[in-house]
Amino acid sequence: MGLNAKISVLMCAYNHQDYIATAIESILMQKCSAVFELLIGDDCSTDNTRNIVREYAKKYPQVIKLVFSEKNVGASLNLVTLVKHAKGDIISICDGDDFWLRDDVLQLQIDTFNSNQDVGMFCAKAKCYRQKNHCYEGTLGYSGVESLEQMMRDNRDVAAPTIAFRKDLFMKCIADSTWYIERNYFYDTVMAYWFAYNSKIRYVDEELASYRVLEQSACHAIDDAQKLIYSARYYNVKWRFLLEHPLLVDKMYDLLMGDFDAIRKEAGWFENVKVRKSKAYQLGKNIIRPIKKIIGR
Repeated sequence: MGLNAKISVLMCAYNHQDYIATAIESILMQKCSAVFELLIGDDCSTDNTRNIVREYAKKYPQVIKLVFSEKNVGASLNLVTLVKHAKGDIISICDGDDFWLRDDVLQLQIDTFNSNQDVGMFCAKAKCYRQKNHCYEGTLGYSGVESLEQMMRDNRDVAAPTIAFRKDLFMKCIADSTWYIERNYFYDTVMAYWFAYNSKIRYVDEELASYRVLEQSACHAIDDAQKLIYSARYYNVKWRFLLEHPLLVDKMYDLLMGDFDAIRKEAGWFENVKVRKSKAYQLGKNIIRPIKKIIGR
């Protein structure tokens, strides 16, 4: 790859008019030894996001490339489309509502890949910015991401705005992830599982980015019913990955049962009368059946 390999920073955006300028500026301030490009994919925003990114593209035409969706396709397909337009050997990600805290993020990613040929994914720590309270509360990211089993047992994974990949491996990840992409489940958790299983992940214990926590977004909600749906999706992704890799299932059987119990308790938010009709309960019941067949229990 070499130090002069081009890096592609991918920025998915949807109704990020209040945040995307900060995200873009954090990429433009990067100081690194390689030429980099910033690809911004707007997924049919209904606010002023497109006008903002157009102005930046006019100002920095050598750096910024715009990829607009003609219809809303969801975050997963938006990202896949951006990857296909990327020219870099390294793919780095920062969504339109997040931003980088330091000007050496790209250089750190480059150095890590150049020094560790067996590493396929890079990640670090991100500070959580609570938009409602306008302050930082907590962090994302931990060293357990270097182990697939630990990630799954801890119900934790990578800090999304800090991740970077080797593009050739990421294209294989995409090819193996059709089921997730079709359901708009292809996000950082799926990527982390795939790279931990098929390659190596290198975690750097430094705060490189700010992860913006909104009250209502693709990953957060204030409504209990929506929270349940998000939890079910997370468990669904984990179970699906295990079913695709049967050698892992027996080792993780207790984990699967624990997840099933947890999601049934979450379904209790809808009161006992409605538990058996909830999406969470039905999901758990349907997932458990093929697992039992595979492991003979």
